[in-house]
Amino acid sequence: MKYLWVILFLSVSFFACKNKPNSHPSNQASASIDSTKFYPLTDFVNEQIAFVDLRNFIIYQKLRNASKSDSNIISKEQFKAIAANFLAFDISNPDKKQFYTETIFHDLSTASYTINYKSNQASLLVKSMDVLLDEQTKLAKRVFIVSERQSADSSIMKKLSWTANKQFQITRTIVSDSGSANETTTVYWIRK
Repeated sequence: MKYLWVILFLSVSFFACKNKPNSHPSNQASASIDSTKFYPLTDFVNEQIAFVDLRNFIIYQKLRNASKSDSNIISKEQFKAIAANFLAFDISNPDKKQFYTETIFHDLSTASYTINYKSNQASLLVKSMDVLLDEQTKLAKRVFIVSERQSADSSIMKKLSWTANKQFQITRTIVSDSGSANETTTVYWIRK
């Protein structure tokens, strides 16, 4: 008799669940939420800043333009301020990522995955971003970003590159009616 009640209970439960309509508001809402994950650039940059901040590195900044090249040691505060330039290019927020297409390429020759984000919209600051992930650890080895914006009389293109745990570089090219000018800032760190 006891087993009969258990079988009856399970049968009723099974049919009740099977016939229940799937119209709960939370189910409908979750279907419209974008669950696509883009590479979190802000997390990567903040982790790299912490990596340098917590170690005893000598930090160098090298500036180069058409007329001169200069190199000097900078403080951790200066390093953080320059590195913060990368934070403006994070496209992983839902309001931005909807405008980008993601492609992934597995490169056997470098034992890595390349994730590429590209947009066709001229109004967006970030034109493309490439993230090179280690095949085994899935950690970023390099990040490349290309941005471009128009001002009243010129076009400003930035190419940013970060090599994990080693250096980053920002190249700014300004093109106007009077010509073009390049300026490159490279920041790297070494152990004392």
